Amino acid sequence: MRISMKVFLCLLVAAFAVTAFGQKTRTLPASEFKQLGGGADEIDSMRQPNPAENGLSSKASMIPIREGFQSIEIPVETAGNFQVMIIARNGEAFDVKAVLPGGEQFNPRLESAFIERVETSYGLGDATYPAEVFRFAGLGAGILRFNIETPKDGLAGEATVGYLVASSDSPYRLYSFINTNETIRGRQIGVVARMFDVSAKDLRASTGTVARSDVEIRTPSGSISRIPMFDDGAHADGLAGDGTFGGLFTPGEPGQYILQVATRGRTAIGEDFVRTGEHVISVAESGAAFSGDAYVRQSDETRFRLDLPVSGLRAGQRVIAYAEVSGRDSETPVAWIGGMTTVEKGFGYRQVNVPLSIDARWLVRSGGKGGFELRNVRIEDADGTVTLGTSGRIILPEIKIPESLKANYFGEVNEEMRVGKRPVRIVDDAVGGKLMLIHGYCSGGNTFPTSQFSNNIVFNDPNQNRTHDQFANLIKNFGAAYPSFGAVAHSQGGAATLHLYTYYWSGLDYATGPGTRLIQSVGTPYQGTALAGNLALLGQIFGAGCGSNSNLSYSGAASWLAGIPSWARAKVFYHTTSFKDVWWRYDYCNFATDPFLSDPDDGVVEKAYGQLSGANNLGHKTGWCHTSGMRDPAQTGDSSRNSNMNSNAMR
Repeated sequence: MRISMKVFLCLLVAAFAVTAFGQKTRTLPASEFKQLGGGADEIDSMRQPNPAENGLSSKASMIPIREGFQSIEIPVETAGNFQVMIIARNGEAFDVKAVLPGGEQFNPRLESAFIERVETSYGLGDATYPAEVFRFAGLGAGILRFNIETPKDGLAGEATVGYLVASSDSPYRLYSFINTNETIRGRQIGVVARMFDVSAKDLRASTGTVARSDVEIRTPSGSISRIPMFDDGAHADGLAGDGTFGGLFTPGEPGQYILQVATRGRTAIGEDFVRTGEHVISVAESGAAFSGDAYVRQSDETRFRLDLPVSGLRAGQRVIAYAEVSGRDSETPVAWIGGMTTVEKGFGYRQVNVPLSIDARWLVRSGGKGGFELRNVRIEDADGTVTLGTSGRIILPEIKIPESLKANYFGEVNEEMRVGKRPVRIVDDAVGGKLMLIHGYCSGGNTFPTSQFSNNIVFNDPNQNRTHDQFANLIKNFGAAYPSFGAVAHSQGGAATLHLYTYYWSGLDYATGPGTRLIQSVGTPYQGTALAGNLALLGQIFGAGCGSNSNLSYSGAASWLAGIPSWARAKVFYHTTSFKDVWWRYDYCNFATDPFLSDPDDGVVEKAYGQLSGANNLGHKTGWCHTSGMRDPAQTGDSSRNSNMNSNAMR
């Protein structure tokens, strides 16, 4: 049997890791991947999401500040308060003057009855940028002008040295989305946007007139282009004249793209508006094209291996595969199969095989007697954010189920059917498992007080940007030195731990009581955060921070979640928090991020997008923000919650 070098190294690490207590952990022998399967009742939740349902709703506009002098005109709408934020590239103190809609000039840094000034920072994790916020009250409609003089450092006059972000309480919002899950180099991608009124019963009701809509595209290599958007029915925008605008582009290189949609116009009551929406998407190098029927062979007493012939992928590439299993003459699927897998060399020119596995008990359980086929087949990148290829139907050769299996299986669903055979894990001189404390995206280090957790180990990967899959493998490798571990995770650490538990065998699978909670999290953006796109934009412009991460966007998170089955979600126990709301003041966790988020939020994650369907919601608590440096204390420092998580944790 031939195994990849990566699998060999993973087994080697697990076999000979030595803990601080001297115990040796050996895992003998098995694939590092779980072989996933589930019943027909789970299929709806495992299907690809509709991209149009996972877009970005924006009440703000981000306008670049260039080097030297610049006069920026900002439309002001009359509804509620109005806020302007200035984010400087290096934290410079720009010279700022303003002109009110009525023509009055003033210094916004001198607080008055109608303006509040706050010095803060904008960001996610430790990827933050200094920000200065001016919050106005009682401004009339019209144009607010900010005259900004920035230091010159020899850069070209068009260099972006900061951003001005304007937002208000207006109900007029921009909704924008990417129209496909198959974002692949050389294939056309559509960007779609429309304005809507959140106060209207019909969210598709007229919101006035759009004068101009376009998309700025920043490639992984840093080049910039701009494309117009049209409402003509020919640019992924639906019907001509329906108020929805679309723009088309074809990516020429793989990697992380940052797209900024900008829409300008006049509201239904005659006030000028401008809105922007920032998206980060991952573009794959190449897609997968299916090429014929599957090959089938029995691999053990209950399992059959299915090899799906494809082209466009490379041998050794890790991907996530998914398929629904149906009888050839039936409209009703009997099961789904999938999981992480490694592409293998095939037989034809440029052809490779994507291996899948099915436990034959799913077929016996269905009562099907005829032939079977795969439907709604898809292959994704290892992070589950890009669909590389799909097939509506792949015929399976005859699967000869052993008569002994038919006679001795009575319909119960067990662990082997869901995840495959559990590897044999042998621990010499074991002293018990550990509770792993796991930080989040771009964190400077552990964010939990270790003194509030017993028998713990601390995962530490400071100031890094990792995809969910990269993050998960780091957790797996760190935990390989221990007989077992449970997890208490913050922010992205919760999603990465769930990714690990879903796709890979690790010490998580061997955790025991007396606690009953395997994965516990606080402040995890399971459904993404609105900050992913604009933070990626700032990072690319300023050359700082931890970089873009499509797993943290709304659309990327939705695609990833479509691969997480119900049994894995059920092992997650999660908490959400937000600012403390009092009647006598404006409430927020972070003045700088508030314009991008919908209340309630913790300064990074909105309560609505911190939910994980099928998991265990342990409640929402106010008075706690995402990280330190926000108005209320950091959520990871809540001693009451930490005590509860510690006492209920599996290890």
